[in-house]
Amino acid sequence: MVKRTLYEIAWEILTYCREPRRLTHIMLHCNLSTKAAKRYLDLLTSKGLLEKRSEYYLTTRKGLEYIMLFNRLYKALFEQPS
Repeated sequence: MVKRTLYEIAWEILTYCREPRRLTHIMLHCNLSTKAAKRYLDLLTSKGLLEKRSEYYLTTRKGLEYIMLFNRLYKALFEQPS
């Protein structure tokens, strides 16, 4: 099994949270423990990539930019040449 990087986990959380999501749903979808999920959510929130609205987390405009940049980087690295 290949270990995911911080960047990949952040991308997965931000992509999933384009619609408001609760902590439990994020944990299940992203396969994270409670402790790890809270750590990542705190980091993303502190960087302005994610915002917490009541019990829900939602990706910010800055977070959407991260998703776009990550997708471009991933394609540049792993897309097969034609």
